Formats: sequence, C-alpha cells, structure tokens
Amino acid sequence: MIPSPTKAFVLLALLPLTAFWRPPSVAAPALEYNFRTVTEDSASLGGPSEGPKAVFSETRFEFGELESGTIVEHEFVLKNEGSAPLLIQKVSMMAPLLVTRMPHEIAAGTEGAIHFKLDTATLAGKFEGSILVFLNDPALPQANLTLAGRVVRPIELTPMPAFFVAGQRGRGNRAAIEIVNHEQEPLRIEKIAHPTERFTTRLETLKQGQRYRLTLTLKPDGPSGKSMEPIVIRTSSKKMPVLKLDANTYLFERVHNFPEVVNFGMLHVGEARGAALTLMIYEEGGADFQLKLNTDVPFLSLQGERGQKGDRYQVKITLIPEKIQLGPIKGSIIINTNDREFPRVVVPVSGQIVER
Repeated sequence: MIPSPTKAFVLLALLPLTAFWRPPSVAAPALEYNFRTVTEDSASLGGPSEGPKAVFSETRFEFGELESGTIVEHEFVLKNEGSAPLLIQKVSMMAPLLVTRMPHEIAAGTEGAIHFKLDTATLAGKFEGSILVFLNDPALPQANLTLAGRVVRPIELTPMPAFFVAGQRGRGNRAAIEIVNHEQEPLRIEKIAHPTERFTTRLETLKQGQRYRLTLTLKPDGPSGKSMEPIVIRTSSKKMPVLKLDANTYLFERVHNFPEVVNFGMLHVGEARGAALTLMIYEEGGADFQLKLNTDVPFLSLQGERGQKGDRYQVKITLIPEKIQLGPIKGSIIINTNDREFPRVVVPVSGQIVER
C-alpha cells in the first residue's frame, strides 16, 4: 500500500527528531549481559552450599512517580547463605545511578547491603536503571538489579515538547499539546512568542493553574515546504520560567513529491550498483493522475508505478551500472503531469560517487 503524504511526513519528520531529541531517561544504554536473576524463593532450592551462596531479598525497586530533581536512595540487601565468604567483585550500572556504599566481602551466614543513589535532575519520563553485580558465587556470577519509576518535570509538555503539523495548501491543519503543572503553586502562562507567521497559536485553560492546551494552526495560504521554528512560553514558575518547543510544519501543494530532494549521499562504486531510492508523487483528491518521468542525470533509471486509487505514483530510482561515473551526482528529475495547475514538477538530485 502506497502511504499517504501526511503520514509519510510525520513518520520521516519524527525520525530526525528522534535522533535529535531523546529524553535524558534513556541517555545511557542498558547493559547487555547474560545473567540469572535470583529471588527469595530461589534460596530454598537445593541443599546447603559448600561455597558462597548469594541471595538478594529483592532484585527490583519501584520508586513510583517523582518530581525531577528528587534524590532517590535505596539498599539492595544481599545474603550469603553459603559456607564460604561471598565477594562482590565489581558493580556496573546505568548513569546517573551511583553506588554510595557496599561491602567487598560478606561472611558466611551474614548479609550486607549495596546502597544506590539516583539524582533525577536530568531525567524525564519513564526510567528503568540496570545494575549488574559481579560475584564469586559459581551459581550466580552475575546478578541484575533494577531501579524503576517515572520522573516528571515541574511543568510537563505532553505528549511531547514539539509540534508536527502537515497540511495541504488551502486547507492547512492543526495539532495540540497540553501544559501540565506538577508544582503546588498555581501556574500562569504569561506569554507565548514565535518568530513566524506560518502558523498561529491559541491557549485554552483546561483547569485554572494546572492544565492548559496550546493549539498550533498551520495557515492554509502560507509559504510551502517544511520549516522548524521555535515557540517560547513564559510562565510564572520559578523552577521553569521559560518553556521552549519546536514547531515542525509542512505546507504542501495539491501536486507534490516526497521527499522534496533525492539525495544518494556518498557512494562507493560497488555500493552505487545496488543503490535504490523511492520517490512519491501525489495529486491530492485525484482519481486519474498521469505523469511522465525524465531526468538529465545520464546514469539514472526511473520506474514509476501508479497507486490503485489513481492519485499517486511510486518511483523507484536506481543507477545504471554501465553508465556510472565517478564524481558528483547533480541534476533533476522532471515530472510532467496531466494536472492543469501543476503540469510540471522538478525534483533536485544530488550525491557523490567515489572510487573507495
């Protein structure tokens, strides 16, 4: 099924953002090891151990929902139910977790505690921190512990601190986010500013001092193409007096292409032979959309397939192996259509072919 332009824009627009904006709660990758998790129930398995035997009273601690900046501290109690000393050889963990206190050795028949501290100042959203404990217990050489919960900012922008709005000329579009106050003091929104006239914003009060809805409306007669511009919200909060978010907008014509530019990037000669890109051309509301494809790049091959509804084409773009030349790929794909208002669309093509 050939995708709709609005869905394609949103999905591809989210991709760079995902690379660009990632919540601090997932800033550090989880450790990947093969290990066994031991709980209290497992302590009853088997008979008395002739060596060290590690048993954690718990392997997971849920701290619930906390405001950003709260310090979380917790102890994981480790019992040695064996007959030889249990050694904690090392501990590895996900930032910003820290070990503040732990024993190196736990005598047979006794217990010790590994004390952890978590500063939530840089976190937002769901957090699940992994802690890997390396032991001299042959049955449990590695144990995984977890601290988990949800960290909320004093003021939260939900579902995310950004707008993604795509719309057709003459129609426009809109989207909304909510501003949620988690502080005890009532929140006032004092000013909303943005340096563009591509869109307008409107603030609604859902619950005075607690929840607000900010709606962005993309103007149907503004400049076409994509744009990313900042929105600055000034508040009465002492902790977060300024909120910043990005407005990603895309106003497209009735006949338009996606992506707007075909870019092969840098390709080695061997890679160029198998390189392929997809170009979508749409006629919004069309039923008998027809087009002819041409290009001034001599080693470009274009194969178009019309969608079942007759309103779009999917074009597969490849390089002709025997005609490939070293150097820059520079030119255009020329699309002649049967649309009276948009009879011709030109798509830039770029890239670079190198020997090695």
